[in-house]
Amino acid sequence: MFGYIVPPKNVTPAELGVFNAFYCGLCIRTGKLMGQMARLTVNYDMAFLSALVHDLKNQEVKVEQRTCIVSPIKKKSVISQNELMDRLVAVNIMLSYYKAEDGIVDGDGLKYKLAKKSLFKAYQASRDAFAQADEIICNGYAKLRSLEQSSVVGLDRMSDAFARMMQDLVTLLIGDKADENSVRLAYNIGKYVYLMDALDDIDEDFKAKRYNPFLALTISENFKSRQQFFNDNRQFIEFALNSTVNRVIECFNLLTFTQSYDLLRKIVYYGLREKVCELLASKSKLKKPIIKATASSADKKGE
Repeated sequence: MFGYIVPPKNVTPAELGVFNAFYCGLCIRTGKLMGQMARLTVNYDMAFLSALVHDLKNQEVKVEQRTCIVSPIKKKSVISQNELMDRLVAVNIMLSYYKAEDGIVDGDGLKYKLAKKSLFKAYQASRDAFAQADEIICNGYAKLRSLEQSSVVGLDRMSDAFARMMQDLVTLLIGDKADENSVRLAYNIGKYVYLMDALDDIDEDFKAKRYNPFLALTISENFKSRQQFFNDNRQFIEFALNSTVNRVIECFNLLTFTQSYDLLRKIVYYGLREKVCELLASKSKLKKPIIKATASSADKKGE
């Protein structure tokens, strides 16, 4: 995943504590299963996905207080290990591996080659542990590359490949708890991430003469700068992104959540739109988000 799904500004300390607990649970379990270097792949999108699928699957969540390599003295609230968490670890590793592979195909060079090499053993372990997810991700990226090579024009058609990949992954993760609304929710979250990532890469793709679905819809020779492109096409861009967010909210409202409702609702209602505004105001590619840890009541009890 990419880092476009984060808690909004109006999140409470308690809600942020829940989000951090899912993030830390993924990070610690990744280190345990896949090695310390693999922990660098953990991101906020996956923390959101973890909270979402735990709730959709009605997977019981247990919180423990523990230290880790990043916080060796102060204990933190961490979601305890369970089978679903282990599957999420594997999915994250495989998504990171295939993203590195895709970056190499795009000609991004040394950075992605090093990432792919460093993740190879973790990827093999993840593939062996969760082969069905590997097949979904492999086929999803193959479909994306085929569409890009064909220079397809159309945001819906291009984003469909990634959106279906996320839809199928969530359906696989939550099993018999999947229904029409959870499937549509996962699809539109995937579409949102794909469109945001493509828009965030707009200037880099133009300079490298790489395919980008937004550039394919315009006269690329008129591209002068990131901000100029955003300003010239703002109405269309905002419609594409906000209509996708609206569909995410629509699906979310038709589902029942029990464990992380307040956190998930604020991310879906406010966090997604805040990130759209941040992206459209940016002069360069967004930096990896950093969310400051906030002590929850559970943390304070553990001190």
